[in-house]
Amino acid sequence: MAVEEKRARIEKTAGLSQAGSRLYEPYRALGYIASSIPHSIQYRGQTAFITTSIGRSFHVYDAEKINLLFVGPHFDHDVVSVLSIGDETFASTGGRVVVCRRGKRVCELEAVSRGEINSLVQFGDHVLGISEDNTVVIWDRNTRELFTEIEFERESFAVTALVHPSTYVNKIVIGSSQGTMQVWNIQSRRCLYEFKTMGSGITCMVQSPVIDVLALGLLDGRILLHNVKQDRAVMQLAQEDRVTALSFRTDDVPMMATANSEGDVALWDLDNKRLMHVLQNAHDGVISSVDFMVGQPLLITSSADNSIKEWLFDGNDGIPRLLRSRTGHFAPPQMIRYHGDDGRHLLSAGRDQTLRFFSVFRDAQNTELSQGSLERESRVRHARMSALRFPAVTQFASNTAMSRDWDDVVSCHQGSRDAHSWSVERKSLGKYTLESSDSSIVRAVAISACGNFGFLGLASGVIEMANMQSGLSRRTFVGHTKAVTGVHTDACNLRVYSTSLDGTLRIWDFATGNQLHCINMPSTPSHLIVYRESSLLACACDDACIRVIDAESTRIVRTFSGHRNRITDLAFSNDGRWIVSSSLDCTIRTWDLPTGYMVDWFRVESVPVSVAFSPMGDFLATAHMDSVGIFLWANRTQFADISLRQINPHSDGSTDGSVAGAALVAMPTTAGLVDENEETVEDVEMDAVYMAPEQLTDNMVTLSSQPKSKWQTLMNLATIKKRNMPEKPAQVPELAPFFLPTTVSVEHQFDFGTSDAANIPTDPTSSKLISVSSESQLARILFNAHTTRVYAPVFEYLKTLNPSAIDVEIRSLPVDDQLKALKAFVCATTCQLKSKRDFELAQAYLHVFIAVFTDIIKANARELEPLLAELRNELKAQWDTVDNLIRYSACMIEFMRTK
Repeated sequence: MAVEEKRARIEKTAGLSQAGSRLYEPYRALGYIASSIPHSIQYRGQTAFITTSIGRSFHVYDAEKINLLFVGPHFDHDVVSVLSIGDETFASTGGRVVVCRRGKRVCELEAVSRGEINSLVQFGDHVLGISEDNTVVIWDRNTRELFTEIEFERESFAVTALVHPSTYVNKIVIGSSQGTMQVWNIQSRRCLYEFKTMGSGITCMVQSPVIDVLALGLLDGRILLHNVKQDRAVMQLAQEDRVTALSFRTDDVPMMATANSEGDVALWDLDNKRLMHVLQNAHDGVISSVDFMVGQPLLITSSADNSIKEWLFDGNDGIPRLLRSRTGHFAPPQMIRYHGDDGRHLLSAGRDQTLRFFSVFRDAQNTELSQGSLERESRVRHARMSALRFPAVTQFASNTAMSRDWDDVVSCHQGSRDAHSWSVERKSLGKYTLESSDSSIVRAVAISACGNFGFLGLASGVIEMANMQSGLSRRTFVGHTKAVTGVHTDACNLRVYSTSLDGTLRIWDFATGNQLHCINMPSTPSHLIVYRESSLLACACDDACIRVIDAESTRIVRTFSGHRNRITDLAFSNDGRWIVSSSLDCTIRTWDLPTGYMVDWFRVESVPVSVAFSPMGDFLATAHMDSVGIFLWANRTQFADISLRQINPHSDGSTDGSVAGAALVAMPTTAGLVDENEETVEDVEMDAVYMAPEQLTDNMVTLSSQPKSKWQTLMNLATIKKRNMPEKPAQVPELAPFFLPTTVSVEHQFDFGTSDAANIPTDPTSSKLISVSSESQLARILFNAHTTRVYAPVFEYLKTLNPSAIDVEIRSLPVDDQLKALKAFVCATTCQLKSKRDFELAQAYLHVFIAVFTDIIKANARELEPLLAELRNELKAQWDTVDNLIRYSACMIEFMRTK
């Protein structure tokens, strides 16, 4: 996509967001892990990465701990296939194949007008895909251009899978739903061979560890190991239901894993041609991929149940255990609430019969609250895990006041006469099952502000209070004539509030259970929420109105109308100033209690079913009817000045029930807000990298950016050299050449007096010696700096040298009668200290200088005294500043530690 198009799309999205909501900005989505699209595994050295599709984007996880590394860009259409090759990820979406690198869009493969591209496969430097119109499309991965296309007639050969047989040059094998296979040469575009039908449609194909042998998964549940070179079946196995994925173990254990659409994984012993074990209920949906890690006893599975799981084979029986997993809701959530007062965690109840815990900031903490050993029980009873779970949670309540002592969550379930307690601390089901006294269905639950009591609102109209510590019933509130729809308590355990289908809101005495007030509502209340700090109650009624009741005066103080359909949920803001409501009309509205006006509204694509406002006021969380994730919206009033204005909820003037007045706002994505504004990698130049200044202010003593070891080595260079000096071994005297003349004497001596070189005439006007300057580079820079009074180049030059070179340069300073070089070095050090830069380097250089020229400084103390006095005063002033800061910091640390 061109840069202009992307910028236009971003501006359009930003414009919609601002026009649709002044208070909320899309932040991120939680709970998306995987989908029914097969994952892709890429190896980089010893590290493996898993790429999964999550609707209109993709995730990249590391296989070691299943931590989320990268989030792909948000596309306009769903991602139907992903493929990872090296640093690049190929995502097929909307009939295009987009190339991404590290989660950022790079380019696209050459476009083809053949509908969606499925089943992306790598073949050397080529990328293969199956188009919607039954064509195998092949691209060149390096040039991004279309290489060739192979078309098929759907009636005779509907392409379902393709694979490249190992060692077969330019050959691919293509499978069909008719059960036949064909071998094609992609270079010549010729069909080389066609196999006979396998008797059932081919759903998947994988290369086995044996050359020439392919594994075929069929629609009728059979698995065939077929030799393509000899066109004969090597082995035939069978499982229940159609085969959805295949994989072979590659760590010298002859094992194959197959998956089906029921969520089971079958493990096969290929040596004995038998079934070893079946992982029943490994997933709650169709398993789209199974992959053994190369050379490891580790199996990775992903499924349409929004989960990735890793199974480790570490036992002698060949049966794996679940090593780690990353899961989310596989059916849309029905109710979400913040857990705790810090706004960091959410509880979510979904139609998948699970209660889940989500972290707003750390996805690795997301987990399902355990309902017991369902996996073991399902094996014993031979039943699906979904049949053993509790019915779907219809309402729950939580309170963290006594979380460390006993259960802190209570829930009621669809059509169930029991309520269950849960412990978020243990992430599991609690100790007690709270049964209704009259065997009626539990319709509403609540927990008191102290966390000691749980309340059950029954379909018979009775409200029961139970002790959360013991699970025993303590009190009964009788008065409603129809089913209770909401129960709450005040902050001091003085009042209990309840609503019912009998059209009343009743206030009860907490201690005695007696009814204090009964308020007849103009319409039947379906939802009840309370803001305990102000004793305000808000009811959502069947006439699509929100009514606010003051519990002290028992009067309706506010009525908000405007929704065009049933209200699904309500939430007070953290300060009690706003009420946020969601409705089946796909709008989310914010009502201001002091003014009685609607101050914000926006429309979303999916019907919101639940809303929750963060206790810290930073986020609004929403759940939607056809989405398995939880969406976070940032509260813009936390970081910007937002002026609120009255909005007429009926301003659109429509009479057909539409909400044309509310602008459509894009839903948050898993990439968050930053990813939406990212530019493309290749088409847009990167902004200039910010470079921190060397010194923030002139009054600040600043250290250098040089490594600490550089100046430490310089100060201890003599010790280091002495320590590293090798021991000198005894040397044998060199043998003189045999042709050297000897003298006539008693002892054997060589005659060095006569030489041919002595007879060579010399030119007195010429010299064989090379003229060598006595000035070093440092000396020349010092002389020049002393003349211009600009000493910065001295330290700039020294910072380019290593410690040994610095030592040599300082020792090589010339010493003349005027001590010009020494005076220049002292002046340069004083100037550097005055600039308050490179403080530690100046100290180190001065240390070496004084150690080398101590005797000369003593001998010429009278001449050097003015310069040294100035240096001493400046050095003392700078060190006093640094010393005071160190002492102050040490005192503060000690104070904080002891306090």
